[in-house]
Amino acid sequence: MADENTPAKVVSPTTTTEAPASSSSQKPPKESSEISNTPPTKKQSWYTWSKDTLEQRVHKHLEKEYNGKRGFNGHFFQRPTKSEVDDLARTYEKSSEIESDSRGRIVYRNQLGQEYAKYDDVATYLSPTNYVPKRLVVQSTRYVWDNQLKSGDWRRTKLTGSVPTVLKIAEWALKPANRDRKGRVSMFGRVHSIIRILVVGLPLQIMLVLPGTGSWEDGDTNDKYTEFPGYHWKWPKYAINPLDMKPGTESQSGSEKAKTVVGSRQRLLRPRQLIVLRDNEWVLDPNPDRSLSYLFISYANLHFDTNNSEAGRRQISEMAAFATRKAGKQAYWLDYRCRAPEPGPELDGDVYRMCDVIRGAHQVVVMLKADKQTLKAEWGSRMWTLPEALLAPGDNVFFCTPTEDSFQISSMSKVEMSGSVWEDTIAEDEDTPTRLLAEHFTGLLTLSRLEILSNAIAALGDRAYKNYQSHTRADIAYALMGLLHYRIEKSPTDTAFQAIARLSLANDSDRLIERMISLYPDPHDTSTSSFMQLSKADLYSTHLWDVEPLCQIVGVAGEDNTIILDGCRAMHIRWKGFPRANVKRHYGFKKLLAELFVRSGAWWFLFGINLTITYAPFFTFSNGLSSKSLVLALELLVGCFFIVGLLLSFCGPYSVRRLYGGQVLQSTPSLVGFEGVLPLSELETIIFGNCNGRLSYAPSGTPFSLSYRSKDLRVGVEPSWILDPTPENNIETVRASLPPKHHLFTLVDTGSLTVMIFSAEKPPTVALITGREGGMLRVGLCSWRFGNDCLVREAVVRMDSCVEEAAVKKGWLKVRLGRSGEDGGL
Repeated sequence: MADENTPAKVVSPTTTTEAPASSSSQKPPKESSEISNTPPTKKQSWYTWSKDTLEQRVHKHLEKEYNGKRGFNGHFFQRPTKSEVDDLARTYEKSSEIESDSRGRIVYRNQLGQEYAKYDDVATYLSPTNYVPKRLVVQSTRYVWDNQLKSGDWRRTKLTGSVPTVLKIAEWALKPANRDRKGRVSMFGRVHSIIRILVVGLPLQIMLVLPGTGSWEDGDTNDKYTEFPGYHWKWPKYAINPLDMKPGTESQSGSEKAKTVVGSRQRLLRPRQLIVLRDNEWVLDPNPDRSLSYLFISYANLHFDTNNSEAGRRQISEMAAFATRKAGKQAYWLDYRCRAPEPGPELDGDVYRMCDVIRGAHQVVVMLKADKQTLKAEWGSRMWTLPEALLAPGDNVFFCTPTEDSFQISSMSKVEMSGSVWEDTIAEDEDTPTRLLAEHFTGLLTLSRLEILSNAIAALGDRAYKNYQSHTRADIAYALMGLLHYRIEKSPTDTAFQAIARLSLANDSDRLIERMISLYPDPHDTSTSSFMQLSKADLYSTHLWDVEPLCQIVGVAGEDNTIILDGCRAMHIRWKGFPRANVKRHYGFKKLLAELFVRSGAWWFLFGINLTITYAPFFTFSNGLSSKSLVLALELLVGCFFIVGLLLSFCGPYSVRRLYGGQVLQSTPSLVGFEGVLPLSELETIIFGNCNGRLSYAPSGTPFSLSYRSKDLRVGVEPSWILDPTPENNIETVRASLPPKHHLFTLVDTGSLTVMIFSAEKPPTVALITGREGGMLRVGLCSWRFGNDCLVREAVVRMDSCVEEAAVKKGWLKVRLGRSGEDGGL
């Protein structure tokens, strides 16, 4: 019997299948770690105080965390109202081992190897102070509190800052006299402000004297952003180096060149079998002569149904024989006759090295039932026929079609086929992938390795889900590798992403995966995966080859769409509130004068009190004094001290504003976010206590920056739907245009004093610097799932290059590229 205190591994059952994608309609077995919405029935016991079962205990905890009530953990917060089913969590449970303790809590191991157990309930972040997972509390605007409390799985709190009390009091007194947007101040506002100054002047002067309440001195600033203390301890499924593989699985490692890749020396130099003309009869030769020239026969099975139709097989054999004689040859290769008959390694080798047979052929001839454009288009829409045409020798592909009494041969150039036979999903301002590939393989255009791979994935992916029944989840990768140098072995457990990632790492693909991390595909397009969109520009009008990677791939993780990163600079994003602004300000004459007023005001008061106490007997027994003028002089002296102190106290609010204001010379860098949007004047007041034009919008940080930039200077301008909302242009119209399940968030960089607006499904708690393009850094904003210690990319923003040196490098971080998985394509 296992010790109750030792962590137990909870492994959700998975099934491995090679069934087509259509078989996904069958309901999967219920996961053991999945918590249903209905409370489990309690087991009857003969005694009343029976203990709750593990499932009941976890369910009660979830009910508490999602009851929508207020809570307190040092600060008041609002719990979410309901637990939304997270498909991403189910994906993790199916593909990774999750450790839990005897109470049903997930065990997390931090970067120091220390273990910590917590229930997997609401959104979580990794604390940068004590390295343990904590429940995420997100500060939110009033609009979010009024309209969006029923969405999201994170706790919320009111948007607050950490402004000194004396500055709050001073700004309250001076607020009525502040200038409006047009630079005007009303007379009523001035009078109102004077009344407030009279009320708070003396108490404010006293507070400035008290220790701990009047510190306006600039503290020491830090040069680094808050570090994300993450480290992933699990082995990757495939690693670049065998030493980084789980012990016992080195033979399946990412060092494909050593053991699992069929390299250039292992290519199929000659077909294993050919159909040869002998004694006027076409027979299958299992060991054909190496010097024999042959034709490669291509066809679409939906035209001939060679699996079930004898007439179809006979017709295609007759057409293949005619085409071979017409070309003056005596052999041809036909897949259903020349490949292995039974599933197994031999059949896999025949199928996945078919590209070598095509390259060695004299011609590629396509069999059609009629000379019709529709039949050619149907043939061209098949995934496996695209490499057959692209790899065909020469610039032309030949077509064999029946006539009234025989057959005929026609030809078409590959470039011509891209305008008639091949149909691609046309992207605005982008060339079609098949056209670019056709020009490349005919020598009219030279594509880079990145362009070949990205366009090939797009072209094959466009055909993979049209009239095609998949045999494995990674068929597109196995079709793709025919166009590349190195190849990978078939793995029945691989997803399409994992197989393509392995293929990219095995080949010299100019760090495709590293570049891909920095791209930001349109989140509105949920029908295709990020791999499918590689040939197109992202939301920042950037292509794959425009990005310079700033990190390295260690390997491919066991979950779909997930990788292990190394050498990536990571920054923590704070959400629970704005910290006290730690800045260095310009110390000028005005600040010196303000400090003199504050310090001397207290001195005049104290000296006046001292004089009053010292000469109180003279005032009490003034008859004893020989001269009345001496009494009057003492009264005037004491009164003067009090009056000067009082006047200086009335200047206190202005002095405090100046002491805590001024030009900012340096600020401690930190990333702080909140849910919703606010005008800059309100936001700056929350952070610094007043608005002095310190903050500005990043001019090219997010897609929201595109329409709100200055025409004269490279600075952002405040969006009109925030500053001056109208019925046609307000936050509601912006929210309606967001991708499904996305929320509006604002990110403040206290180092550069810039503000960015972005949208995401969940509030990201980590910023990863992954690449560089166009003079800016690409930064992936990621949420964090502590159950399997994985960062999930929620959005991508652009930051200034100076941020790179202020962030700390991290090793071995597990990152998922977006929230889509197998359901979303690759």
